[in-house]
Amino acid sequence: MKRFIALIGGSLFLIGLPLVLILTGVTPVAVVSACIDAVKVRYPMQFAIQAGLLGLWSSWVWGFSAVIIDVVRTWGMRHDHSVGVMSSRYSLLFVVALWSILFTSRPAPAAAQSVASEQVVAVTTSAVQELSHGAVPLALGSSAVLIAGLLTHVSFLRDKQLRLAPAGSFMPPISQRAAFTWAELSHRNQAQHAEQLLKVARSLSTADDTAQTVNINKNWESRQLVEMQSTVTPSSIHVPLGVSESETVLIALAPGTRFDIVAADIELAKTAARHLIAVVQLAARDGSIRVVVESLSKLGVLDLSNDVSANVATSGTNTVIRVVIDVSQDIHAPSLVVASNEAVVKICVISDYPNRMQLGTNGWMLMPSEQRLSVFGLTEFETSVVQDLLMESSKPVEEDKRQCEPLGADWNVCVRLLGPVDAETRNGIPISFEKSKSLELLAWLTTHRERPTRVAARTALWEISVQDATFNNVVSGLRRGLASGSVGVEQIEFLPKTFTDHLSIHGSVITDVDVLNNAVSFVKNRGDRESWFGLLDALDRVRDLPFAGTDYLWPDSEGITSNFILSVITGSIMAAEHALQQGDTEGVFWATGQGLKVLHGHEELVALRMRAYGDVGDRVGVNAEWASYERSLLHDSWSGGAPSPRIVALKRELIG
Repeated sequence: MKRFIALIGGSLFLIGLPLVLILTGVTPVAVVSACIDAVKVRYPMQFAIQAGLLGLWSSWVWGFSAVIIDVVRTWGMRHDHSVGVMSSRYSLLFVVALWSILFTSRPAPAAAQSVASEQVVAVTTSAVQELSHGAVPLALGSSAVLIAGLLTHVSFLRDKQLRLAPAGSFMPPISQRAAFTWAELSHRNQAQHAEQLLKVARSLSTADDTAQTVNINKNWESRQLVEMQSTVTPSSIHVPLGVSESETVLIALAPGTRFDIVAADIELAKTAARHLIAVVQLAARDGSIRVVVESLSKLGVLDLSNDVSANVATSGTNTVIRVVIDVSQDIHAPSLVVASNEAVVKICVISDYPNRMQLGTNGWMLMPSEQRLSVFGLTEFETSVVQDLLMESSKPVEEDKRQCEPLGADWNVCVRLLGPVDAETRNGIPISFEKSKSLELLAWLTTHRERPTRVAARTALWEISVQDATFNNVVSGLRRGLASGSVGVEQIEFLPKTFTDHLSIHGSVITDVDVLNNAVSFVKNRGDRESWFGLLDALDRVRDLPFAGTDYLWPDSEGITSNFILSVITGSIMAAEHALQQGDTEGVFWATGQGLKVLHGHEELVALRMRAYGDVGDRVGVNAEWASYERSLLHDSWSGGAPSPRIVALKRELIG
């Protein structure tokens, strides 16, 4: 009986397991393809399911190979025993595998679900074979234009908060999730070099005559598709659709045009459309283009400067991008009417409109040119992550309640971060380093004294994993540079050697930001003549934007750059107000000028300069400052070009 059970169990594993998997459509090719698609859309649950199924196939291959090897070795003499041993190992695994297959094939298709899912594309195991490779749109990381637009918008949001910040403000750190997203997008942006692509897209939007679809190759040369020729006006916007044979394909959305995104799985069409709409929103922060979603179905696009509502587009002077979601399959439905001031993007499951992007058995196809595409997409999960980053970047500043520790008078090395990064001794002698990464590590260590670990430093300085030897060489270069640059002072081990993950810098190594914060604290606590001179000396160390000329990614994502700017603004306002009270007009201009080096157009600094001109009766100077302020508004779109009511009231008070 035991031998019979072993034979049945082994047979079920060797024959039953692959038979059930194949009958349910879970072939090895389908599982690998689904794994690739899950990675592209960053769907961890789907990837885990497919990885488990791949593990079942691997277990079967291993068990089958073991039996074959055993048969070959014994030439059939111990065939029955071989099966018995195999069955005792794998009969239970077969039962578990069969249960897993039945369990994972139960969920309904994503298109039939009415509740919002965290991910857009939910490919069930039973339908894996129905999706061809390339059907799932590419993940956010593939779209250079969208990433560049998101980073630019995040900078605008941060600048808006900084320009309105009063003296003594502090920028609260963003969440860990948002910081990780910001750093990842920045890494991608550095690698993709989207500047040239954006330049070509802008030139196409201002051209007098261009096709609705344009291909841009790796040499940034554009090629128009004459099959989709249409009237494209200067008010049109070119949006990247995807990649075709190493060329980026752009579609022009102009007033009076229509473009359809067609897929039997409406969720895949929504993923592609969501990317298109996000690019449009980011490119139209000035309000020249308005996005209107005309459907009861949740699309989940980005909430930027444009309104996304369920209202029908109304007439107006601005261009309207109207998004229509149609899940019906009625080929006799009334034709869609396109107004003269709108471009319509229709998301549907069936369409015969000439200008469309359609998902077929061979993947996405651009019609009528029949050009195959790897389509850009933006999933609901990616949208939520980006929304979180935008919300965190919009946080207002808070009152700085941090306690500044007194700076020791016996410091030896100063790392200069308020401008191009370098280091110098107390006597002003520059310190050089063999490797630029050694200097970056020094900057990181002096700004992370609370948690200076090797793992954290490596994560911040490199976007990829590096060998231990590479990091150790950087650390050794830092030690040599500090030692060689500190000749003449007492021998100090500035970077002590440890046998743990801890990596701390000596307390005698400070930064110019430490000097500035210490001077501000002295003025607040003492307010005597000596402390005011100390503040002016600290402000004199400001040369440019923090970390100017570097490509460090960690200062921005961790909020370090923003708080350094606020420290300079606080010191500048305090010094300028003190000079104004003393009747020192030149002192006002010098102090505010130091602050404007790091943030031009700051309202408080501009107001102090206008007030200084007004106190001496210089109406021309007041007008000059007002004109400079207006130019800064036109340069930065965060304000929408509208001056602050406070600055307007001050101008009227000073010159009427």
